[in-house]
Amino acid sequence: MTFQRLIALFPLFMVSVRGWEAPWFCHGEDCPQFTVVHTYEGFEERFYKASHWITVDVAITTEKEVVKALWKLFSYTKGANNENEHVNLPWPSFVSVEGDGDKNHGSVSWSVPVGTHLPKPNDATIRETDMPAATVYVRSFGGVATETNGRENLEKLKESIEAAGKSFVPDRFVAAGYDPPLRLIDRHNEIWVFAD
Repeated sequence: MTFQRLIALFPLFMVSVRGWEAPWFCHGEDCPQFTVVHTYEGFEERFYKASHWITVDVAITTEKEVVKALWKLFSYTKGANNENEHVNLPWPSFVSVEGDGDKNHGSVSWSVPVGTHLPKPNDATIRETDMPAATVYVRSFGGVATETNGRENLEKLKESIEAAGKSFVPDRFVAAGYDPPLRLIDRHNEIWVFAD
């Protein structure tokens, strides 16, 4: 085996040594690590390890406000920070929503792999957050995620969880998008509801 081939295989070796094999929809990026606990009709039960994020709070989780928050985070990664440094952060981006009906509020977050140096943001609304280890119920869907199809998948997920006899936190969910806007095929989106 040539040295170049050995070097090319090194990342795969590291993944298996750590015991985490990222699924296809992470597209080779360092996604938040999880274990599938059980697969049910219409959803998966996953256990996520604790993870680190950069986050922007949004007062109301409309599509317009979410896009504005994503642009803030994107600008931060492209050098809008005190070191004018590009920061390579992988997808997914998360929209965390709390509340019910028209009173929704939440946050938009981007995953931060372990060991990533984060310079101080120029925008004071960007902060670092931690997601503790958690059990979540996950429904996946393809295509371009919108507010409408996100809500439709949330309702289907809740129905499936109830049919499986599981309890969940009713007024909180996460929408996860694993693809940058310009990726046209093999898109993967998720809706998460937290186990109660």
